[in-house]
Amino acid sequence: MTVAQRKTAYLFALFLGLAPLVALTAQASEEAVSPYPGYMALEPPLIVNLAKPRSYLKLSMQFFIETQTDADLITLHMPRLRDRMISLLGGRDGAQIMTTEAREQLRIELLDSLRKTMMEQTGRPAVSAVYFTDFIAQ
Repeated sequence: MTVAQRKTAYLFALFLGLAPLVALTAQASEEAVSPYPGYMALEPPLIVNLAKPRSYLKLSMQFFIETQTDADLITLHMPRLRDRMISLLGGRDGAQIMTTEAREQLRIELLDSLRKTMMEQTGRPAVSAVYFTDFIAQ
């Protein structure tokens, strides 16, 4: 066997030995990068008209998501989810939604509506929880 053949055989053996290690490292880095379970921001924030003329509600929120699959489904159906939220929130009395109890009830209604919509569309509720990060009525 020539020197060039030995070098080629050595490099080939080295490559075969390192291939499983490279595959494991790639798989571990993919798992470490996955942000789920975790949060997904509603972007852009929701702005709806309230019952009183020229009054608005600006709502920023985060959805708690269990899996990447659920996050992908939510992203796919976001136009429908935003429509459902606008329909649910629009026309409310601004003074009545400012109490802590009213906001908590609103959170429950939103979560129920979002989960129902996702079940109708995908067969999965997808959203585990809803958290308000901005709640401004004027």
